[in-house]
Amino acid sequence: MTNPVEAWNSQNPVGTAVVVTKDFGEQVPTKTRSMAQYLPSGTPVIWLDGITGCYLLERVKAEEIA
Repeated sequence: MTNPVEAWNSQNPVGTAVVVTKDFGEQVPTKTRSMAQYLPSGTPVIWLDGITGCYLLERVKAEEIA
């Protein structure tokens, strides 16, 4: 099984433009302000500009470069 944190970090440096899907489905453009990492519980997360706390990595998608 692929390690999601290693896979994310190998493709997306800090400062990557992303879209995060918030709790009620709102999609918000932002940028990463950390590398992805695991919480002590084992949950993969990442910290984002303009958002307090971290978000589940599965809710964050790197923006496609046009």
